[in-house]
Amino acid sequence: MIKLPPAEYREAEIREYQGHPLINALPPINSPQVTAKMLARFPNVDEAEKVLPAHIRRHAMMRILDQFLYPTKSHLQLEQMISGMIRRGYLSRNIAASDYHRNLDDVAHTDFTAILRNAGNEALVSSVIGCSGTGKTTAIEAILRSYPQAIYHPDYQHCQLVWLKVECPHDGSVKSLCTHFFRAIDDALGTDYQALDVKSRSSAESMLGDVARVSALHSVGVLVIDEIQHLEKSRSGGAAKMLNFFVTLTNVIKVPVLFIGTPKALELFQPTMRSARRAAQFGSLDWGRFARTENTGSDEEWERFFKRLWKLQWFEHATPFTDEMMDLFWEYTQGIAHIAVALFYLSQVRAVVSGRESIDRAIVTNVYQEELAMMHPMIAALRSGREATILQFADLDIPREALRVQSALQKAPHRPVDQRTQTDAQSSKLERLIAILGQMGIGEDIAPIVAEQALEERPDEDLFSLVALIKKLEEKTPAQPETKASPQKKEKLRPVYLKDDLRLTRDDDYEATYRNLKKSGVVIELSAYL
Repeated sequence: MIKLPPAEYREAEIREYQGHPLINALPPINSPQVTAKMLARFPNVDEAEKVLPAHIRRHAMMRILDQFLYPTKSHLQLEQMISGMIRRGYLSRNIAASDYHRNLDDVAHTDFTAILRNAGNEALVSSVIGCSGTGKTTAIEAILRSYPQAIYHPDYQHCQLVWLKVECPHDGSVKSLCTHFFRAIDDALGTDYQALDVKSRSSAESMLGDVARVSALHSVGVLVIDEIQHLEKSRSGGAAKMLNFFVTLTNVIKVPVLFIGTPKALELFQPTMRSARRAAQFGSLDWGRFARTENTGSDEEWERFFKRLWKLQWFEHATPFTDEMMDLFWEYTQGIAHIAVALFYLSQVRAVVSGRESIDRAIVTNVYQEELAMMHPMIAALRSGREATILQFADLDIPREALRVQSALQKAPHRPVDQRTQTDAQSSKLERLIAILGQMGIGEDIAPIVAEQALEERPDEDLFSLVALIKKLEEKTPAQPETKASPQKKEKLRPVYLKDDLRLTRDDDYEATYRNLKKSGVVIELSAYL
């Protein structure tokens, strides 16, 4: 048994927490300002290191990769969510109460095999879903480390496990996850549960019962399940069984569960509305990448993040920050923090090794083209902004359009609308139609053109009819070549204009055409630069 820190009790912040040793032994509830200072990690750049040889300096630069964390609004929201889950989950598990040990006995005799078939939905279950590389796991681990993982209560002879983080196995196996659970318990407490409870002949149901018993015995504050999307690879019924168990765990023992995963995990919560609610009982968090606004070109959080990252330079004379460089990084990373940090580190290494001692556009572009080539398809998908394209990559943005496709195929009831509402509806219908065509296998370059053409010809048709029309046209056999005996009338081709199409700037008046091109930014006034 590892020697655990003894409990030090604090005054309860609110009346519900009074007389709860498990809650009052926790650190104080943090304000957003304290949380930001607590989570922020900025590696130190020593002046003496800036003159070291390149092959040594690049090792110092590696601090950028594992010692940089810039807290955002999402970090603050996540910290508040975890803080609430732990404390509210402990309310019904008071080790100072007279009925505490009786409740433990009830858990030990609970038939989890029967309960698993009919799990309730009143649970402290939540989720953090976001694309890979946005820092979900790093943020959660930083927040969990702000709490002692285990606390010993001498007055109650009780070992409290404040948090436990377990990674979902790649095969989505229930037994493998239970094994990971017991191993994590042993690492935290120095126990031997894995040796005692993991047997080759143990059934998944019996192991889940042991997980529940151990969770209750050590008052687990929050159970974090990372990479939850791996459950979708499990054998038939495995994912449903696992989700039912987690909900049962929270219902019977009141252990909050936090799921972490990529957008692929959303499919686990979609079969029924009840299961969708399971992942949002305590407030789910859409952990997105940094965003940009159309008006200003860059969101404030992205700008603050990039400026702070840009300061980590191991050059004698730092390369000045410019908006152009920030825009370039956005173009190549699309606001994914992990990729932005990696691109900055690799660009700086190349600048040092090549003797350039500064980061310029050419270096960043070459690094992106050569060393981040594997990321190009994903970045291109995000850059396109098309849901159908993004859906091809399970780890990217949350496929909101995929969640709406089924309802989009159902014709909405007819009701009078004003002109602006009608325009918005047409635009929304176009986006949904493009997404559906993408799922049908129509190329991303063709789908928008086909969808626009169909809507232009039949603007009042519902999505069912439009899809059927396009499918019918697609299945038509090619026309036979023309012969003298059977002349065919050629259909006149009509141009299909896209957004910001330069053909629309043309005018019969040459002066007007020039003014239009100048207004659109195609033509610039060179005299201003002379």
